[in-house]
Amino acid sequence: MKVRNVFRTLVAAFLVMVVFSTFSLAATSEVRPTVTLSYEIEPEVFMPGDTGTITVILQNMATGGMYVTEDAKTLSMNAYIASATIGGNGNFEILDSGYSNIGLLGPKDSLKLSFNVKAKNNAALGTHFLNLQLIGGSNMYDLNYRIPVKVDDRDLKIILSDVPSTLMNEVSTISVEVVNRRPNAVTSVIISPECEGMVFTPSEYFIGAIPSGEKSTATFTLNTMYSSAEKRDMSFTGSYFNGDNLRQTVKTTREVEVIEQHSLIFTSLDVSRTGNRYTVSGDLNNFGTTDARNVMVSVAESDNVVPAQPYARYYIGTLEADDFSSFELSAQVLSSDTSSIPIVIEFRDPNNAYMSVRENIPIGSNTLTSASTSAEDMDSPMLLWAVAGILAIGITALIYNSWKKRKEDEGSLQPEEEEEEEDDGEILDS
Repeated sequence: MKVRNVFRTLVAAFLVMVVFSTFSLAATSEVRPTVTLSYEIEPEVFMPGDTGTITVILQNMATGGMYVTEDAKTLSMNAYIASATIGGNGNFEILDSGYSNIGLLGPKDSLKLSFNVKAKNNAALGTHFLNLQLIGGSNMYDLNYRIPVKVDDRDLKIILSDVPSTLMNEVSTISVEVVNRRPNAVTSVIISPECEGMVFTPSEYFIGAIPSGEKSTATFTLNTMYSSAEKRDMSFTGSYFNGDNLRQTVKTTREVEVIEQHSLIFTSLDVSRTGNRYTVSGDLNNFGTTDARNVMVSVAESDNVVPAQPYARYYIGTLEADDFSSFELSAQVLSSDTSSIPIVIEFRDPNNAYMSVRENIPIGSNTLTSASTSAEDMDSPMLLWAVAGILAIGITALIYNSWKKRKEDEGSLQPEEEEEEEDDGEILDS
């Protein structure tokens, strides 16, 4: 970023010098153009080894025409500049030979002279002065001016304030802060992450310009869905421009550990069976830090498991972080040796990328919460007749017990009726 120095006006020639004296018999007058000088430095502050540009702006402050008449004399208001050079020193190298035969600078006209300079690799930190020499001609004075140029080696700093030390198999969001500790602004800042077995989106984050003393944030979506469980180094580097000089920050690293735990997990599972048909119901929980969109659970077809209607697939939709949703699935198991039903969880991450997780729901006897038997699903006629016989015996026993109880009730009531009849006869005889 170009920073214009406060204009410092250097008088290159005096305007009008007229001396009058009421007691003098002679009078003299002289008219000269006035030239001001300002400068721009890019970059504003050099780092050791940087190249940059010092731009000198010359402006003729004379107003009116190019020529004025004074005491019957015609005077030129053009400023003639013969040459301009900048001298180096032990900290800066001048890459240009300077300017010669520059020419005339008319009233209100301005002229820019650019000089390419380089801070040496061993340049001392602090402020250094480069000497500008301007040679005038005709009615222009020569000028010598010292231009201050600063050198500072401070770098950008990357702070890993939002990077956890432990990660699950999930899609999460992490952020890093980039602080500009330099005394001048930097441009085109790009942060690049790196870690084996992980996928960052975007692969590089563009921040742009960061003013002096300010900070910016780079945010990445981190995919560790398929990362193996182990410790590894996650690092971040930054690149930026100081003027036209490409610079790179020191690599900032943190050790992180990935554990084998998916963010979408089943809870409150209930498995019921009707013959070879199984129904799986429960809750799907989002244990992660980001929302999962377009979530759908389904039975994965295999040689021994076939999805069954009405719930071969169950669409949930968006499942926010720390939220859950119920589901129900149906499957037909074709082999008695099958110990689990494969379930696929499909969803899209915050960057709209497709993700899937495969889980196996056990269907052993310990997991069944209910069971029933249907005649159409019997494996053999013998089993069918056995069940029918058991049912017939139960019904017969129930009928017999009911008849026996009724007879006992009738027997207990008959003596009471005979006593009542005898009592009635005694009353009649009397």
